[in-house]
Amino acid sequence: MIYIHRKWDSIPQELKDDLQSAADALDAIADHDERKAFIRANASKWAAIREHLSAMSWKKCWYSEARESVSRYHVDHFRPHGRAKQAEKTFAEGYSWLAFDLENFRIAGMLCNTANQEHSEETVGKADWFPLMDPAKRATLAIRTLAEESPILLDPTDPDEPNKLGFNDDGRVVPDPDLDEDAKERVNFSIRLLGLDQSQLDRSRRKTWRDCSRKIVQYNRVATKRKGTRSAGETDTMNELASELMSMSRASSEFSAVSRCCLIANGLGSMVIRDELMPLAVEG
Repeated sequence: MIYIHRKWDSIPQELKDDLQSAADALDAIADHDERKAFIRANASKWAAIREHLSAMSWKKCWYSEARESVSRYHVDHFRPHGRAKQAEKTFAEGYSWLAFDLENFRIAGMLCNTANQEHSEETVGKADWFPLMDPAKRATLAIRTLAEESPILLDPTDPDEPNKLGFNDDGRVVPDPDLDEDAKERVNFSIRLLGLDQSQLDRSRRKTWRDCSRKIVQYNRVATKRKGTRSAGETDTMNELASELMSMSRASSEFSAVSRCCLIANGLGSMVIRDELMPLAVEG
């Protein structure tokens, strides 16, 4: 997971207008069942912007950073519009008023967004899950105060959240070891519910780590030599490898967070490029 900078101006105005019109029409409906039926009937409104949302993450799942490993993409409602699952067999009112809200959309691979056991011994995937630290502060249709909520799930649109995840050389995703125990528990919960711990993902991330590690070994073989003892060919090779390693850490690369962890673990943190944060600096 890396931070996703959302570029709303890249979405055609007519599609945003369609979403707003649907939201306005939904607000005029009071009956619960009628609201559900209206949302189902207008699902094409958010499906229409899927490709635009996908482009914001270089066509990667916003949760896993995978392109192929989690199958086709869904427009996920971060806060579920139907019902919100707090715990096993414990559900709360969903966030129906956010069904057409751009801010509530995330792009998720099918195996991250739906409950499944295809590549895991336990059930993983987001489905209806949206647990809160304090369920008593959950917003409702009558009181839509989201600011008081503390979600447990990690959110890729919050620049502080992706850094709570780390990766091992076997491709497994883990909490950042510097987190306190409560924070680690929250991250482990997110790993399961967002479908980040699946064997197919592990294999793909392990391959990325090994590719990165192999380049690092080749780079270090030359970089450890004093400048005056390197041949012109060795210098060119070293510079080319440095460029490739930095490219692997760029936001546009699949599993860039894995490459970043590998670089840092091998003492090459200076090569990490976090270009997804650049829009913040420009717009701030």
